[in-house]
Order: sequence, then structure tokens, then C-alpha cells
Amino acid sequence: MKKVININFQGRVVPIEETSYDILKQYIDSLRRFFANEEGKEEIINDIESRIAELFAEVLKKGSTCITDIDVNNIITSMGRPEDFEGEEENVKTQLGGDKNQQSSYEQTTNQQQFTGEPRRLFRDENHKVLGGVCSGIANYFGIDRIIIRILAIVTFGFVFIPYLIVWIAVPSSATKVIGSTRKRLFRDMDDKILAGVASGLGNYFGVNAWIPRVIFLIPFLSFVTRWSNWGMFDFPHFLSLSFSPGATIIYIILWLILPEAITSADKLEMKGERVDLNSIKNTIQTDMEGFKGRAEKFGEEIKDKAQQFGKEFGPKAQQFSTEAAYAARRGSRGLGDIIALIAKIFAYFILGVVLFTIVITLFAIGVACLGLLPVKDFIIYDGWQNIFAWGTLLLFIWVPVIGIIAWIIRKLIKAKRNSFILRGGFIALWVVGWFCLISLIASVTRDFKYTNTPVEDNVTLTNARVAKLEVRLSGYNGKYYKNHNRWLEIEPFAGFTEDTAYVPNTRIRIIKSKTDSFQVTVLKMSDGYSKAQANELAEKVTYNISQTDSVLALYKGITINKTDKFRNQRIIITIAVPVGKRIMIDDKIGWKNHVHFGFNNDWSDRRSRNFYNDDDEQDWDTGKEYIQTEKGLERVGKDKYSYDSEDI
Repeated sequence: MKKVININFQGRVVPIEETSYDILKQYIDSLRRFFANEEGKEEIINDIESRIAELFAEVLKKGSTCITDIDVNNIITSMGRPEDFEGEEENVKTQLGGDKNQQSSYEQTTNQQQFTGEPRRLFRDENHKVLGGVCSGIANYFGIDRIIIRILAIVTFGFVFIPYLIVWIAVPSSATKVIGSTRKRLFRDMDDKILAGVASGLGNYFGVNAWIPRVIFLIPFLSFVTRWSNWGMFDFPHFLSLSFSPGATIIYIILWLILPEAITSADKLEMKGERVDLNSIKNTIQTDMEGFKGRAEKFGEEIKDKAQQFGKEFGPKAQQFSTEAAYAARRGSRGLGDIIALIAKIFAYFILGVVLFTIVITLFAIGVACLGLLPVKDFIIYDGWQNIFAWGTLLLFIWVPVIGIIAWIIRKLIKAKRNSFILRGGFIALWVVGWFCLISLIASVTRDFKYTNTPVEDNVTLTNARVAKLEVRLSGYNGKYYKNHNRWLEIEPFAGFTEDTAYVPNTRIRIIKSKTDSFQVTVLKMSDGYSKAQANELAEKVTYNISQTDSVLALYKGITINKTDKFRNQRIIITIAVPVGKRIMIDDKIGWKNHVHFGFNNDWSDRRSRNFYNDDDEQDWDTGKEYIQTEKGLERVGKDKYSYDSEDI
């Protein structure tokens, strides 16, 4: 039985055996003596201690209750001892004072390690990987050349892509077999950064020049600037590809948030896939110091402060985890209650995952829809504060939580804990600002729809009002508008548009009985506004063409809105008075069942028009059917008296 103590090592609370602590202390003391005359000795020792603390954390994550003598000696072996420096044996003896008794306690336990034969397991090969090390790991497992596996993977790429990703996620790395093994990790390279160091970090990870990832992220942005089609009206953005610049930007931001900075020498070495030991840490620090005089001391203090802050924040959690792990290790078996608790925990995590997934997908869909509506913004939102609030709502209220949740999930998966408090506070603050923008936008736009104009009905002069039959048809666009054919967002009012004009199908037809023997047509223009005067002005600006050729009455399907006057529920109500004994048919291509309306004002067109018109005079009709006016009202031509239309039900 050995005594276990808790130490605060580089900002981490580490449970360690007392004998192991003595070995560690003697090792650190030997390093201090060895690097006593080196430039940047404090930074070298600090980075070595940080690396040892990371390796301690890896040991504890595997379920160990505390750090043992074997763990300490494995870590020392991976890091290297001062006497292992090539060509410096005599220097080591001089710097250590030739006292080998001080080293015996951490050397002798190396011989105590017992290695037993282990069953063969599948690992991803970190030392020979191209992407993830899956192919080289499979080759090692079956004892064949890894080139063969890679060729087979390329040939059958379509079939093995998903299994490759699953193996990449599920199979452990070969670096987990031995503490401190060489491996490559993805960091942000702060020494070669332009913006956050994401591109340079990707370049180091994949072994390519940093300008290649930068160009990959830059090309979509240039394409976005030069191509209006990226913001096509109601087009579904290609968010999952880099051909659409907001997608590339969001990917870059997410990588910025989830990837840690390469701060310590160990981080920089792992970023490049180099071995982390005493010699490499020393060379890395001294190389940095050659180009940046005086930077090493400040760099070490910043690392120390961050490590201490990290320890204060996560020390109690680590201690609690070690206590729970020790308790779990002492239990020989699970009772029925433990099994039920485990099942309940799994179910709770599943529900939480479904809820988070639903929230992300919902917000993502709203964000994509809003991006598709960006060209419409200029026809609704005024410049100035409304425009600022609209952008703030889109970016801060909608996209910030999407990016935040995705970043949180990824950081949980990769167990990233650095800067968690700062990121959480930043996202919450940005979302609060987003709420302010949303509320301000709604309040501002609502005021613009507060009042409705005074209705004024205008008569339309017909060239032949005494025809026996009037056929209402849709007039052509004359090539002015471009119809939207995308089915992702089948949302009007702006299904047709040009760069400075939008087409709004806010037109309704009323059919009544004429008091004369001639057809009569009237037009009622309506609009909302922030005042009665503005509503009247916008209604007067509405232009609508009606023309008659023989028995055909040609109507435009909608009205036009420009970027100056904006859309404020402008609409047209066409009243056709049909004489008794005469017929009327409305072409079935006219689909005016849905009207565009922003419901900020309860006193909207139908209510206001009902106050203007007598609703009892209006008669029901359907497109594509011929009707005749009788004393009792419209009757369908050719309709059997026992039959009925759907609208009669």
C-alpha cells in the first residue's frame, strides 16, 4: 500500500503516489541543473513541466486513479533524460555534479516494468499516416504493405468513405499505446498567422505550405464578390461546399473557435508531428528566442498565468473526477440499480442530443432562409438603423447560436477545455445583442405598417362594355420579370424581380351584379404606412394596367415595388360588375388565392375594404369556369342543378 497525495502541477490537480512524486521532483531538479546555463532556461523547464502535466492528464483519462511510479518513468522515458543528449555525456556529468545517487530512484524503476504479451489490436498508425492513419493501421494489423491498402481505398472510395470515417473516429491512435508517443495534432499556428492562424495550422497538419489553405478559403470569397448568383433570389445556398463563401467563412470561424493555439513548445512540435522530448523542446524555444529577443520571458509568464487560471477553474472538477474514478475502480460489479442508472443516463444523453440536433437544424434552416431572402431586404428594410438591426438579427440572433452550439459539440467531442469560459461568455453576450437587434427591428418595421390609407375607388374605361361575354386573362410580363423556379423556398411576395423592381401578386378580384346592362370595372388601391399621409402617398404610387381587346380583359398578375418606396402591404382590389344575362370566365392561370401581407396592422385590406364595400354584393367564383349572371347571382354554365362545386360545400 502506497500513500497518495494531491499536487498542483502546472495548474492541474494531480493525484500521485508519494514515491512517484519524489521521482518526479528529482527529475525536475536534474533538469534545472542541466539547463542552468542555457538561454531561456525558465521557459524550457516550464514547457517541459507543461508537457508532463498533459501526459499526466492522458493517464488519468484512461481510468487510472492516480499517477504511479511506472507512469512517471514511462513519461520520463518518452521525454528523455539529460544524459541521453547525444555527444554531451561529459557535460551532463559535470552539470549534474557526477552524483548518480540522485538519479538512481527514477532510473531503477525502469527495470521494474514488466511487459507481457498483449493480444493484437487495431490502431491508427500515427507515424505513417496520410489522413487519419486508418490505411496504415489496417496494414500493420494484417501485416501487409500499407501502399496496397491505400490503393484499394482509393479505388473503392465510394464504398469505403463512410466506413473510413467511422474507423477514424472509433479506432484509437497508436499514440495511445505508449505515453508520449509521437503524434500529429491540429492547432492554430500563431507564429505564422494572418487571421487566427487556422490556415497555417491546417498547412502544418497536412504537410503543405500555408498559402494553399489560405487560397482555398479565399477563392470562394472572390467568387462571392464577383458573382451575384451566389445570392440568387430564394436559391438554396450551397452551405456544405466551399463554393459559397458564407459556408467557407462559417467553417473558418468554427475552426477558429474549436482549435487550440499552439502555445507551448510541445504544442508546436505536435502540430508538425515531431517528437516531443527535452532536446526538441529546448531547440524550439531557443529558435524562437533567436528571432524575438526578450519575448521568451513574457511568453513563459503568459503560459504560467493561463495554466494557473486553468487550474483554478478546473482543479475541483479534476479532483472530483479522480474521486469518482477511484470509487468506480474499487467496485467489483454493478448492481441492478447501477445498470438502471446507466440506462437512464444513456437515454438522457440521447434526448439531449436529439434536442440539440433539432435546435441546430432549425436555426440553420432559418439562417439559410434568411440568407436566401437577402436580395428582398432592400425592398422592405430602409437604410440606416433598420438595415443595421436586420444584419444584427441575422448574424447575432440566428447564426451566433448555430455556430456556438456546433462549436460546443465539437469541443466536447475533442475534450477541448481551453478558453471555455471566455467563449461561453462571448457567445452569450453576442446573442443578447442579437435579441436587442431583433426586438428593435420588429418595433421599427411595425411602425411602418401602423396606418392604412383612405380607400379611393377609380373607374376603368372599357373599349366595349356591352360585350355578351367577358373573359379575364393574365397579361404577359414583356420580358421584364424573371420568375423564380426554385422549389426550396416557394415564398412570395417576391417570386419575380429585377435588380431594382420586385413583383408582388397582391391582386384580388370581386364579382358583383351590375346595375346596368354593361360591364363595369373599378380599381381600389390600398397601402400601409407609418402615417396616414405616407399610406395615401404609397397607394397613389401603385401602378396597375388593365386593357380590353374585344371580349378579353387583360390584367397584370401583380403590382411593382421599388427600393425607394418599399413594400408596405400595397394591394389592388378589382371589382367587375357583370350585367344580368351576360357571362364571365376567369382564366385558370390566374392564381390569386394567396395574398402577401405582413400582419403588423389588424386593420388590413379585407377589413378596410369591407368597410368600403357591401360584402353581400360579392359573389363566389372559381377560375377556369364560365358563369352567367342571373337575378339570383352567378350560376355556372352547363352545371347540372343536382351537381355541386367544391366551393358550395
